[in-house]
Amino acid sequence: MPSLSIVIPVYEAEDYLAGCLDTIAGGGDRLEVVIVDDCSPDGSRAVAERYARADPRMRVVTTPVNAGSGPARNFGLTQATGDYVWFVDADDELKPGAVERVLAAVADGRPDVVLVQHEKRRDTGVVETGELAELAAACPVDPGGFTLAEWPGIVDYTHTPWTKVSRRAFLAGIDLDFPAGWYTDIPWTYGLLRRAERIAVVTECCYQWRQRAGSSITRTRDDRHFDVFTQWRRTWDDFAGVEDAGVRVALFNHMVWHLLLVIGNTERVDPRKRREFFRRTSELYRRYHPGPDAWRPADGVTGLKQRLLAARAYLGYEALRHVYRLGRRVRGAEAAKAPAPAGGSSGAQHAPDDAAGLPAQPTLPASTRASRP
Repeated sequence: MPSLSIVIPVYEAEDYLAGCLDTIAGGGDRLEVVIVDDCSPDGSRAVAERYARADPRMRVVTTPVNAGSGPARNFGLTQATGDYVWFVDADDELKPGAVERVLAAVADGRPDVVLVQHEKRRDTGVVETGELAELAAACPVDPGGFTLAEWPGIVDYTHTPWTKVSRRAFLAGIDLDFPAGWYTDIPWTYGLLRRAERIAVVTECCYQWRQRAGSSITRTRDDRHFDVFTQWRRTWDDFAGVEDAGVRVALFNHMVWHLLLVIGNTERVDPRKRREFFRRTSELYRRYHPGPDAWRPADGVTGLKQRLLAARAYLGYEALRHVYRLGRRVRGAEAAKAPAPAGGSSGAQHAPDDAAGLPAQPTLPASTRASRP
């Protein structure tokens, strides 16, 4: 039976690491946990060492210098000994039974990569289920074993490393590391999927992403969000030799959705930097567009934003954004005046990540979907 290494990069995670480690259960002697201290200045190492003393399957290693989560994962991989490797973030948690579900999945056919379902828990308490089960329901091939070329639409699943469990020998045999900077999961994830000869999915929830203000880059306003352009260019450079039209169209569609998501989130991009972010997004849109016969803008508001990108019409984008946000405030005020349903709560409400109103996940135009396998 295969074994599993869980690699956890740790930096300033003293408040969360114990909660993460407490949820890593099961696996018996087929599990090891490599806790990578990325020269954290707080008490994270002391927490890690306390758990390592109590559980011989856990051990602590230290990076030579602090270099960020990507290089810390690379270092942890060199220390792992399991047949499969799962990168887990120190401020997240595994769901009950996750280790056993993953071990069962990797034992069936020994895939190169297993994608696992996740949920996102916001600091407000709202829980959102990941999209893997919905995607798998529409999979055109066997979701228990496929390639990216057979199912290009899988690029729409979140590009986070913690939703991927990879065969260690496969990782060691391909030229693919996490780069430095932010958004390092983009080139790593798509490079991983491009190289995998067998991918499988686990649609039962295995992972809980704890989205906390101040601890997640998706909730942090910082100029390092501009790293996303470097990471997407790295991805396209890696795909330079891929001629499969379905793959390139799906990847382009997802990139456009993602960049519009980032620019639309006021918790990420400083409003004073939005014009420059839009300009650079437009550059990538025009550079990697697969051609009008292969891809056309979507319907509705999403398609309008895509056309504004093509035209480099930043003022039009800002006007659309303003109108949408004004309409949302009006709808919110009207909802607040409405009486709550009898005998119950009106339900938890939360703003979407994209304050400009994009859908939760990208949707390919119908003309494009029809041409894909």
